[in-house]
Amino acid sequence: MKMFNKKRRDKNEDYRNHSERATATSTVAAQKPKPKATQSSTTPNVRSSAGVRPTSSSVTASTSAPVKGQNRVNQRRATQTAAKNSVAIEREMADLNKQYQTLRGELKVQLVQDRKHEKQQYETLVAEQLNLEQQLKDAKVTLSKQDKVVNTNDSERQGMVKTINAAQKRYDDAKKALAKSDQTIKSLEKKITQSEQSLADLKQNEADMRKAIQGEQDLKKLFVLMKQQEKQAQNLYQKSDAINSELVKLQKREQTETRERSRKEHAITSAEKDLHTAQDALVAYDRKKKSAQDEQERSLNLINQKINRLQHDYDQNATIVKGLQQKIESIDAKLKSDYGTTHLVSPVEFDQSAKYFLFSTDLIQSLSGDEKASMEMIMGLLKSEVKDKANVITVNYNDSLPEIWNSYQSAGLVDKRTGLYNMYYTIQAKVPGAVAKTKPELPDNPAWQYKRNADKQIVSIADDGGNPIMTLKYRKNGAIWYMTYFNGSLATRRDVYDAAGFLSVTQYLDRTNNSQVTLENFYRPDHSLAMVKQYGSNHELSIQLVNKEEAQLLNWWLASVLQQQNSVLVMGVNAPLFDQCLQATNDNFHLLPIVSADDLDNQHVQDIINGKSKLSSLVVTDHDVQTAIEKQMTRDLEITVMPAAEVRA
Repeated sequence: MKMFNKKRRDKNEDYRNHSERATATSTVAAQKPKPKATQSSTTPNVRSSAGVRPTSSSVTASTSAPVKGQNRVNQRRATQTAAKNSVAIEREMADLNKQYQTLRGELKVQLVQDRKHEKQQYETLVAEQLNLEQQLKDAKVTLSKQDKVVNTNDSERQGMVKTINAAQKRYDDAKKALAKSDQTIKSLEKKITQSEQSLADLKQNEADMRKAIQGEQDLKKLFVLMKQQEKQAQNLYQKSDAINSELVKLQKREQTETRERSRKEHAITSAEKDLHTAQDALVAYDRKKKSAQDEQERSLNLINQKINRLQHDYDQNATIVKGLQQKIESIDAKLKSDYGTTHLVSPVEFDQSAKYFLFSTDLIQSLSGDEKASMEMIMGLLKSEVKDKANVITVNYNDSLPEIWNSYQSAGLVDKRTGLYNMYYTIQAKVPGAVAKTKPELPDNPAWQYKRNADKQIVSIADDGGNPIMTLKYRKNGAIWYMTYFNGSLATRRDVYDAAGFLSVTQYLDRTNNSQVTLENFYRPDHSLAMVKQYGSNHELSIQLVNKEEAQLLNWWLASVLQQQNSVLVMGVNAPLFDQCLQATNDNFHLLPIVSADDLDNQHVQDIINGKSKLSSLVVTDHDVQTAIEKQMTRDLEITVMPAAEVRA
């Protein structure tokens, strides 16, 4: 069954051939409901002995005619009774078989649920085991590092002790030098005192001699005395000069020693300060080391407690994992023996906390019966599973999208609460319900030729020479749809207005081929430029988002809409962009593929069936598709069948 990817044209959409617009209404294939097949019952076997019992040998076929007639009646009655009994028995057998199949199916469902539950627990615990194992490794590494934290810096303390010893030696040496200076100074002071005493004695001798001379009256004696004292005085002066010279030397040396002593006192003070600083540093280091040792001991205790707890949890989990594995193996054995397979199918679990988006390249106004049925099927599924969290997301430019969406709602194809997202409407910042306040202005020139339609609307304007200036196309409600401008006989530009009356797109046409667009400008309702699409010579597309970094348009938009919340994108495996969306899935963005009978050979479907894809949930269009997948699958899958739609004329 094909998805909604058939290209169609609305009756009034005659300019679509110049753009890359798809007309797919949905990723769900259009499918007419199949009539239910009637089961033919087998012809019951009539049990020959039922209802007929011979009475005696006297009642035979050779008796009179009334007896023969009565026998035929009895035989018919017996046959009818046997037939009724046979039908009743067959019905009873069918009912029993139906009950058996129902119970067998219920048992399989229960086994599937049990296995799924046990598998979920198993996978959760295995993940916990890996986490516990990593935590154990980390804790043991931390423990090994903690053992070295305090002991690895002994060389630092040894250096500090050496510093203290050196400071102590400098201090002791300085004290010894000072003591030696003191001894020298004392010796010098003693010598100075002795020299000063000698000088005093000489001066006293001199004074005594003068006194003796002054007191002598006898000239002769005085002369003799003066002669004696002259020689003595010379000797006295010589000693006095020697003593004075020595005294000066001693005093200078004393001054030098006094200054040196002051320097040595400063050296002692400095050495003592260095010694105290080094000692304080060692005390602080020892205190810090003691604190670190205490802290390390506490940390080691905590780490050991953590390791013991983790080991206990790890061992306990290992026991539980082993038990769950045995349960799963037991269920697998039961499924293998009773049903011939261990690969299970369960319904898709729809996440009620997520928003669901049905992907469609575009929406079209006129839907066929098959397309309507397909739309009803997928929207019916989403409505029943996720209630008001269903949305539709489209990526093609469509200036009639609001009108189409309203028609879908009126026809009951989508619920009033279903949201609609369109890439271009998001980029162009369009506001639902907003209507343009002004209409496009048309040129007014009395010399020009204006052609009108039956509704008195201007459909073309030409100059006074009959050369076309512009043509106009209208919507069914009379609003201008688009205007095409001419240069000579060539169409060069087209202004397209959306259903709300806003200028939406300006298209610049190839002068050599008017069916090709070379440039498209997309506008916001305030006339500001939102996006530029430029096509190369080979119609290669280059996209520029105004006020946005250059990026791949679709990926940017899908990320802005889908990846900012917990979202599920529902799309056909053959839909455009399926590969890109599959690559973009993450913890907040999931993909739910739709598979029809025509998609069974699709590579994505085969990868899902064979366990090569990260996808494990599918929506299929009918039970036959599910049966075909079950015959091929090599893994457990979640499969939900879309509900059948009503047959529409």
